[in-house]
Amino acid sequence: MSSTLGLVASFLAFSVVDGPGSRFVLFLQGCNFDCAACHNPSTINLCDSCGICIDECPHHALESVAGVLVFNPGVCDRCNLCVQACPVDASPIVEYRSVAEIIAQLRQIARFVSGITVSGGEPTIQLDFLIDLFGAIKSDPDLSHLTTLVDTNGTLPISGWERLAPVLDGAMVDLKASSPSLHRRLTGHGNDAVKRSIRWLSRHDKLAEVRLLVIEGVTDDPKEIRSWARFVGQVDPSIPVRLMGFRHLGTRQAAWKWPETTGETLATTAELMAEYGLTAVGMPDQRDRALAST
Repeated sequence: MSSTLGLVASFLAFSVVDGPGSRFVLFLQGCNFDCAACHNPSTINLCDSCGICIDECPHHALESVAGVLVFNPGVCDRCNLCVQACPVDASPIVEYRSVAEIIAQLRQIARFVSGITVSGGEPTIQLDFLIDLFGAIKSDPDLSHLTTLVDTNGTLPISGWERLAPVLDGAMVDLKASSPSLHRRLTGHGNDAVKRSIRWLSRHDKLAEVRLLVIEGVTDDPKEIRSWARFVGQVDPSIPVRLMGFRHLGTRQAAWKWPETTGETLATTAELMAEYGLTAVGMPDQRDRALAST
């Protein structure tokens, strides 16, 4: 089995919101975007060993050794006080994990999950680890029934998708905005690469869904929504579209200037999408919308 290591921020043994069915979710550390509304901001950057977090840990799980921050997972209880103290949006409680270690975890729960989703951060930054992990799953008789998905910002070059495709069942791609300028405002980068990935993944039957984070007063402008929907509809109107309402939970305080998205706004966005033949999946029912908008 491959000796490739992945820098892992955390994992969930069971999740029902990261793809179809019950899924094992692996969050990798590091992202090439700096999204203003990121709900996992501590997975963006890599620890610079500044040491500010050491005194914040009540369990003494962190220490500086020769100027390098060292994490002792044996005494950590994941209270995340160190993460909250980090001035550069990095988690100091990350670990290098081998493909073999992840496979061993999966074997313990394989009967109870339908697949694995690798998220982040941006998982495709660690492409070699991702390919080796998915390849090991596909070649293991006890795990080959598991579907392999990535939750991605879509910036992987086509050459990377070509390498990953043989062991990938699908990609869930975030398209933050149709407008390049708005996309740059939200992420620090343009969206040409994202759109290119969406087109390629669709042509090769590897596009599981396209996602839009709906932020009131930012991404919910009807002109912007119609432009977004027009692009996705031209690629393939049968692509599942997931609309996600912005929430303050987990975000940096700078993002709290935006209101939380109401069910009514999500419903209006879905109606605009429908003009281009798109169907929003996972939408709340009418009762939930009414409650969310009060």
